[in-house]
Amino acid sequence: MAHVIRYRFALGAAFVLAATHAFAHAQLKKSTPAAGATVAPPNEIRLEFSEGVEPIFSGAMLKAAGGASEPLRPPKLDPNDSKALIVPIPRTLSPGRYSVRWHATSVDRRRTQGTFQFTVK
Repeated sequence: MAHVIRYRFALGAAFVLAATHAFAHAQLKKSTPAAGATVAPPNEIRLEFSEGVEPIFSGAMLKAAGGASEPLRPPKLDPNDSKALIVPIPRTLSPGRYSVRWHATSVDRRRTQGTFQFTVK
């Protein structure tokens, strides 16, 4: 009887661990500029995730209020933090509202995406 209980416990633990791993994604924890913020023209978009991301499979698009895309440089990881993706903005943004559409692929190859807005004063 004890071996049946141990077997069921081990089987249950395996399912819990598998389910936890299966639902792990790189969730956006913080952005700079922050969502909804009014800021001076930024020179980069910084996206901080809950786990490490692959910069080659991650990135962002920046659009002005009228829908025009703003140029961005290729994303790179913060050299001190594999959970932080930095997307350089090569030119000064004009005042107005901007929309960021980001996508990230975690180191376990799971993809997430989202959007947020900020305003340049």
